[in-house]
Amino acid sequence: MTIAVIRNFKEVIESRDIDRMSKELYHFLTLYCGFIAHYDIHGFKATYKAPRDFAEVFIRHFDREHRYYSGAYACHQEKYKETGLTKAEIKREFDRIVDLYKDLISRWANEELRKERYALYLKLKEEFEGSEPHDLPSHQHRSERSV
Repeated sequence: MTIAVIRNFKEVIESRDIDRMSKELYHFLTLYCGFIAHYDIHGFKATYKAPRDFAEVFIRHFDREHRYYSGAYACHQEKYKETGLTKAEIKREFDRIVDLYKDLISRWANEELRKERYALYLKLKEEFEGSEPHDLPSHQHRSERSV
């Protein structure tokens, strides 16, 4: 039996899209998984939306080998709502899901960063390509004259 909060977590991880996070998942994460609230769900989503933040901060809360990992405590042995599962069992399922996808997410984040940097490179190349000395800012003319 997969419950809504687990299905939603899996959807967020598989799609690498924090905007798909439900209010229930937001509350579970902030109450039981070691996340701060970031004021509200919108602040939370904004904090982890960028690929690098999603890969290097968000999913690391479920990576047993990372310092952000938030383990299960005695209070997590209580049942979560009417799901039949404890909070600890749900957290273990989150850990399992992240284990399946963390390498893929890391590669995705690196590729997204590379795309952003390449787009910036192209923009700068377009800006500076073919610049004549007379197109240079005035401070560069002064330094060239002194040479």
